[in-house]
Amino acid sequence: MTRSILLALALAASGCAMKSGNLPAEEAPTTETETATTSTKTTRIADEPRVCAPSPGPSRREQVCWRWRCDGDASRPATWGGDGATCDAADLDADAADRALRRINVHRALADLSPVVLEDAWTPAAQECALIAHANAKLSHTPPEDWACWSPLGAATSELSLVANRSAPLSIAAYFEDPGNETTMVHRRWLLDEGLTTVGLGSTSKFSCVVVDGRALGGPKPAKAAAGRGWAAWPPAGPVPFDVFTEEKLDTAGWTIQSTSDELATADVTVTEDGEPRPITITRLGAGLGSRSAVRFVPNGWSTEAGHAYVVTAGAIQLTVEPVDCDVP
Repeated sequence: MTRSILLALALAASGCAMKSGNLPAEEAPTTETETATTSTKTTRIADEPRVCAPSPGPSRREQVCWRWRCDGDASRPATWGGDGATCDAADLDADAADRALRRINVHRALADLSPVVLEDAWTPAAQECALIAHANAKLSHTPPEDWACWSPLGAATSELSLVANRSAPLSIAAYFEDPGNETTMVHRRWLLDEGLTTVGLGSTSKFSCVVVDGRALGGPKPAKAAAGRGWAAWPPAGPVPFDVFTEEKLDTAGWTIQSTSDELATADVTVTEDGEPRPITITRLGAGLGSRSAVRFVPNGWSTEAGHAYVVTAGAIQLTVEPVDCDVP
């Protein structure tokens, strides 16, 4: 049976509003596993991919393809030893958390952004968030007190998180696709936020929460991001595996550029190929949702092709997107 997924984010900590949306869900596991792995109680970083062969070649194209392929196992679902019927949040599957974090960071690496770290001090809160969603088979950033397994901690964390009806590894690509949120693209923008340094993860076998602002949850203060260039794009500049375009349906979900300034609120946006303009449909995105300003644009009457180069200009920002077929040497 086809199920729907709601990707919800509340920005209560920053006083910003949120819009959520629905999208077709991929087939999810229909049974829950009986065991879960206890997470390591330290702050961990998972920017580097696990060892795999062959080693990448020297070119940027080879390195990008290798990194994308080596992190492919990040899409396997999480296991969970909890129980929604008894309101047992259990422990986070540490392997699944690592794979979800790697999945976030491979996207950030392609976008030339610093990796984020996983804050284990936020895990219990994120698990309570995921438990509420799992026990009710519903998603909300403001779950009411009459929901099964409601708790003050879980409800508060729902306001600080991206929430999905997929386990943590499976949800990441959906956040970047972000269908149903065409006027905000808020989930993609948060995960590509230049200032994001730390996330929290919680997951059952079918639902997950990614904490993007856990300052109210305790633990070490998140590191301050180094000053960057002030913008991020998806798809990003340079070689990009063509699988990104197909798996995340970018030609329909939309390309985005986000900025730490207000420059994209009125900037002219163009896409050219070999000097020829390519028609696009432009949407100015809601301000303050993961970035100060942002714009979404969708190819109009054409499709992205591997081996081509697309020059994108948005005001003073310019980048060249180069889709590559990683199956072709």
